[in-house]
Amino acid sequence: MTRNSSDIAAAIDQFQPQDEEWLELDELLEELFESESPASGIPAMLRVFERYPTDDGAGVFWSIIHGMESLPDYEPLLVESVQSAPSESGLIMVNRLLNSGVTQINSLKLVQLFEQTAQNQSAPAEVRESARLFLKKHHSPD
Repeated sequence: MTRNSSDIAAAIDQFQPQDEEWLELDELLEELFESESPASGIPAMLRVFERYPTDDGAGVFWSIIHGMESLPDYEPLLVESVQSAPSESGLIMVNRLLNSGVTQINSLKLVQLFEQTAQNQSAPAEVRESARLFLKKHHSPD
């Protein structure tokens, strides 16, 4: 039986690794990207980053990153996610956007996300440090 993308996204939202086992998430992602509307799962994928802000899901988060980058219009949702619940993987995606020449989403300069995250005391220390490193890499005096 084939599930629709909203059912798959709901399963992604409910996913929790058991004994550091992320294979089920990888299978859910594969199912999502083969579904009728993978882009509808973008919020659920970003919420995985938000739930596990300093993790890489035993490499499974790269499936999210590469998959999301293949979808249209994920960028504004990514910005919202990084602003509300900063994560290592979210920052990696912002860095990849900057590396590809994208400097602004809507009215926000992407470098500002690094600045905001570096100062966000509710973000994990590792995430704030990553933001500082990305900021150092991309910051150019105006």
